[in-house]
Amino acid sequence: MVKKELSFVDKILKAYEGLAMVTVVGTEGEIGRLRLEFTEGTKDDLLKILNDLQNKVFMEIVEEK
Repeated sequence: MVKKELSFVDKILKAYEGLAMVTVVGTEGEIGRLRLEFTEGTKDDLLKILNDLQNKVFMEIVEEK
C-alpha cells in the first residue's frame, strides 16, 4: 500500500474506535504495511471494512490469524 493510502486506511480504521489496534510496521520506498490486532468479536466487521476498502485503495491482506 502506498504511503498516502496507508494513511487513509489508518484514519478510517481509527475512526471505528475499538475495532482494531493499527500499527505501521514498516515502509520500503513508497510501499507500507499495517499490522492490525483485533478480537474475534470484531474480526467479521473488520474484514467487511477491509474488503470494502480494497475497492478504493490498492491493498492486500497478507496474513490472517
